Amino acid sequence: MNISLLTFALFLQGCVVSNPIYDTFAKCVTSKGVKMYGTYWCHNCTKQKELFAEAFQYIDYIECDARGEKPQPEFCLKKGIQAYPTWEFSDGSRVEGTMPLEKIAEKTNCKLEDEGVVK
Repeated sequence: MNISLLTFALFLQGCVVSNPIYDTFAKCVTSKGVKMYGTYWCHNCTKQKELFAEAFQYIDYIECDARGEKPQPEFCLKKGIQAYPTWEFSDGSRVEGTMPLEKIAEKTNCKLEDEGVVK
């Protein structure tokens, strides 16, 4: 029984936990008017979400598939979204595909750092 409990505890250590650095970064990105368009079935969208981990909840995400959670397919069509993910920045520029967090930081001037060490 103790071995099972230990195994479970070790398993939980590997689970994603909230990271204040990513939380602050994601909130900053959203405060700059940045949006991510995607679909629930998109592999690259899933990879993008994983980069943010739990902090993705703070990203302004628009679901473009009518079968997804809180779908907005008409809005995506109106915006001319053709690839997933598509990042739209406040200056109107767009980037299609998975973006490294460092590139998002560059485009938004949001900091992705802890105690002066860039991540």
